[in-house]
Amino acid sequence: MNPDGKKKSVLLIDDDPDMLDIGRIIIRKAGYHFVEATTPNEGFDKIEKHHPNLVLLDYMMPDMKGDEFFERFASDEKFEPYRDIPVIMLTARSDNGIDRVSLFKKGLAAFLVKPFGHRELINIIENVLQLNEIRSQNMALQQEIKRTQYKYRDLVENANDLIFTLDEAGRFVFVNNRIQLLTGFSENEWLHQSIFDVIVQDDHEIIRHAFQECLSGNCGTVEFRILHKKGGIHYFSANLNPLHDQKKIGGVVGIARDITDRIKLENQIVELKNFNESIIKSIGSGLITVDLDRKITYFNAGAEKILKIPVEEVIGNPIDKILPPKEVEKFLPVDQKESFSPLNREMEVTNGKGNKVFIGFTNTPWVDNANRKMGTIISFRDISEIKRLQIEMIRMDRLASLGVLASGIAHEIRNPLAGIKTMAQTLEEEIEPDDSRREYPSRIIRQVNRLDELLKAFFSYARPRPPIKKWHDLPDIVHEVVVLLNKKISSSKIDLSEIYDENLPKIFVDLNQIQQVFINLILNAVDAMSEGGHLVIKARAVTTRVEAVDRRRKIFRNKRLKSLYTEVLVKDTGSGIQQAHLEAIFDPFFTTKSQGTGLGLSIVYRILEEHGGNIKVTSEPGKGTTFALLLPSEE
Repeated sequence: MNPDGKKKSVLLIDDDPDMLDIGRIIIRKAGYHFVEATTPNEGFDKIEKHHPNLVLLDYMMPDMKGDEFFERFASDEKFEPYRDIPVIMLTARSDNGIDRVSLFKKGLAAFLVKPFGHRELINIIENVLQLNEIRSQNMALQQEIKRTQYKYRDLVENANDLIFTLDEAGRFVFVNNRIQLLTGFSENEWLHQSIFDVIVQDDHEIIRHAFQECLSGNCGTVEFRILHKKGGIHYFSANLNPLHDQKKIGGVVGIARDITDRIKLENQIVELKNFNESIIKSIGSGLITVDLDRKITYFNAGAEKILKIPVEEVIGNPIDKILPPKEVEKFLPVDQKESFSPLNREMEVTNGKGNKVFIGFTNTPWVDNANRKMGTIISFRDISEIKRLQIEMIRMDRLASLGVLASGIAHEIRNPLAGIKTMAQTLEEEIEPDDSRREYPSRIIRQVNRLDELLKAFFSYARPRPPIKKWHDLPDIVHEVVVLLNKKISSSKIDLSEIYDENLPKIFVDLNQIQQVFINLILNAVDAMSEGGHLVIKARAVTTRVEAVDRRRKIFRNKRLKSLYTEVLVKDTGSGIQQAHLEAIFDPFFTTKSQGTGLGLSIVYRILEEHGGNIKVTSEPGKGTTFALLLPSEE
């Protein structure tokens, strides 16, 4: 609760509706007032309007990433009144793409890596709010100290710090009135006493060394403890400077500050660190650390629960003895470079009871403060139920699509079409060749053939077979398609260029389906260049993240990390596509051609979707169109 009795409020800025729904439930259940924003600009408006006690900020958002949002928040004078609001960054990224050090220096409170549990989220929120309150109180205290210093800076006796001078033997020659407040002793009780008589015995050697250095002409800072007159230890940090007397060092002048509160705060931070470590031990996700000898050094309760293996059986043992070799190879790839991005994968593992468990896991380097590799950190969670639901949803989607198409396009349609075509052909044969009416049955036959082709396209879309993926060379696939369409390309006065980067990786695809993709795209390009032109097919290897785009061009952020793809550009200099049509070109049955079925690009989209790839289009009327494909080069 706030000092005024109102609930503390938490603002969640995320473009994912599911995350907003989950956050709303968790945060309200924990007793906080929930405020939401779906875009960065809306988030700025909500900060000004509601002045929340804490902001949860998603890293990946449209228009503006989380680090850009925070840098603007931290630097724009407009948000100066709200700088006391702590910000927690939510991210699915654990790689080095985020400059965390810079963000923490600018005031970021914490990072929270997805996925996380509701207890983990609430604990982080409560810890950050508690630490922010401590920091606010400490800042308020420091500001009060500064005001006192400025007010009495010319009055040494009433200075905020303990000011003293020592002679060459280390005896107090002068000490200001602050001594009474800080130590409980009076000035007279310290005067002519040795500094070693008032500090804790264990700190004598530190003070002796600093004192001798100062007598040698060197300034220094030293921390020591003093036993308060009323009991209890007080911590001090003192600046010691040589005291010159007629060009001679006749003693030492010291300015000491009570840092007891700071030490207590540091101890609280250590306790908070220990508390966070206890949270890691109790989270539902599994966490395993493996040293450079592949021995397991840490195995939390979550890992024990998912893998059904007691912790005492794994600690100190090589991971190769705990899991089958093929599973270990995926956890710890032997060909992984020393400096690499974290790996985020899904796989099946065998638990201690011999059952298969589907997990999503992240593999990251374990390094020390000097950035030396100590081993590997493997975090994972059981996603068996999620995978089951995904498969069920895909199956239901296919059944629904098939049902809609089958309700209007049954196999029986071909029976009357066959009858119509037969009768039309018979009628055509019975009409004299020079009879003008012979054109009528010919037209009927052409329209029946067109309907038959449309039915074939319908069934190809409604019942696509799963891709049978194998490793193939992209140039070979394109070459076979070009040979097939070479006559049409040449007769259309189109120059074709193929450009492939050196060391282009193989692609893991279904040969026939990818050939169908290139046939459709090249034929569309040829149709768009009715008066000739230039067609370019260009390919290169890229390491990127697929952004799923639905047929309405809405982008869904893929939470997986980057993978290896082959990027293929199919670029023509044709008539282009109107901007109004770009959002619909992948929709079934959408076409601008008088004889088109509207299923070509829809089938292309579906094939790439089944392959885990991607397709995007850019076009400018009168200048041409470019289709950008991402084909997987990893299993």
